[in-house]
Amino acid sequence: MLGICLRTMILIAFISLCALNYGTYTTFASVANDKTVIKLKLDDIQASDNGKSVLLGMAPHLVNNTTMVPLRFVTEALGAEVIWDGNTQSVQLTFASQHITMKIGSTSAKVNDTAINLEQPPVIENDTTLVPIRFIAENFHQSVSFDDQTHEISIVNVPAVLTIPDNVAPAAERLEKPTVDNLTNITITRIPQFTDRTKYAFRAPYAEGVVMTTDGQNNLYLLGESSPQSFNIQKMSLNKGEELEIQFLVSFSKKEFNFDYKDPNGIMRDFNYDQFIPNSLYYDRNSDKIFVMGNDFNQELTVFYQVYPSVKLIAYDRSSDLKSKFDFIQPSDDGQTYYISNSFKGSIYTAHEGEALSTHTNIDSIRTHHLTSLVDKGHLYVLDQDNKTIQLVTPGVGASVVATLNVGDIKSAIAHEGNFYLMGGKQFYRVDVKGKLEEYADLDKAEYHKGLYNFKTNTFDPTPNPNVFVHPEEEEDKIEPKRIVLGLAPQRFIIDPKGNIIIYDDMYKILRRINLYK
Repeated sequence: MLGICLRTMILIAFISLCALNYGTYTTFASVANDKTVIKLKLDDIQASDNGKSVLLGMAPHLVNNTTMVPLRFVTEALGAEVIWDGNTQSVQLTFASQHITMKIGSTSAKVNDTAINLEQPPVIENDTTLVPIRFIAENFHQSVSFDDQTHEISIVNVPAVLTIPDNVAPAAERLEKPTVDNLTNITITRIPQFTDRTKYAFRAPYAEGVVMTTDGQNNLYLLGESSPQSFNIQKMSLNKGEELEIQFLVSFSKKEFNFDYKDPNGIMRDFNYDQFIPNSLYYDRNSDKIFVMGNDFNQELTVFYQVYPSVKLIAYDRSSDLKSKFDFIQPSDDGQTYYISNSFKGSIYTAHEGEALSTHTNIDSIRTHHLTSLVDKGHLYVLDQDNKTIQLVTPGVGASVVATLNVGDIKSAIAHEGNFYLMGGKQFYRVDVKGKLEEYADLDKAEYHKGLYNFKTNTFDPTPNPNVFVHPEEEEDKIEPKRIVLGLAPQRFIIDPKGNIIIYDDMYKILRRINLYK
């Protein structure tokens, strides 16, 4: 095992300097190939650079459970520039647009202008400078794999992946004040939700109310029940010119959800699909995939699946500490590594497909805080709703607070296209990863449209009368939904392609749209 640093992430960029052989300031760089494949092995001085055998001066090895590498040839193969300052015993690394500064023996480092705390600082052994590969890899956005059997590390330097830009303002024109549309009505469309838990003979961690996510293309995905102990995902399209309908997408009653795992005593066990209780959904726009988190009947196992477009086990956890109400699964930019939070322990795990959670990073959070994540330009940021902080997390290395938000109670939060969106008591906010906060929607200023929005005609139909007697003089007042009251329940909301807010109103059990753009 590589301990805390190897079996995880987008590792990479190894660096090495023979510090005592350089002058006060030394700079070197090289021209990077379009694709560079570097292979190394723990405790082995043999390495290869694009198939060419190279003999290293020192083998990669563990220092305090952190993998350290002294390879100048790797730096040259990657095309990174290294500046060594002999007076301060510090090193500056530049790769593409990324800049890293570290100092021998110091846990303080910088990535661009952000301060980071290292669990293992750079060291000098036998006149060779060693640096932690996890830290370098995470910040140089490279792809790394590790072979359990051979202990071989493969580093692939590929052209940068185009990611969705952050802080993209919607092209539509902003309204002078918000307006609110009723998108569904309980007498016509019932939104899937978990409400009656008493019908189950077991006490399982069911989701509260409606569980939904979106693909950013006017499609909602909701957890539903076909029958007791039989769960599914349903899709609702909110496109103009089309009839509003809910479609069945995938059922959890499939053998593809079965897998084998080792219990804490090392005994192989079977996990069958009929044991799985889903309770949270996640959509990753970069990969166009849907993920689900859930537990077994006895709450002894937490399981993470990819469920669309195909079923695949992502990871599982035997601690039974993870709770969907507080925790998240966040795919990384490489599409192979996943970040999974455990707010009970104040940790973020790094997961690989089909494996138990193992390597983790401690974050500055109180137990059972609500956490929301996003990946921006290859960096993982975590919003803690309870202590109102944003932390930059370097998995396997550490976390640092980049912003403390000056805002009231945060009732709920989501991530969307490089920003966090917060629900307060009466309004919504948008905040970027650096902590820049702006008011997004003030419901005190909102105008409420009467009737039921018709997606096909882009008009409003009369609100359907419920199946109860209503006096004619009181009809409109009784059946027309009133103002949205935030914070009374764990309300779910998403941002649509225009930047408008789609929210499930727990009081009236309907979907409503808060229009901010034309």
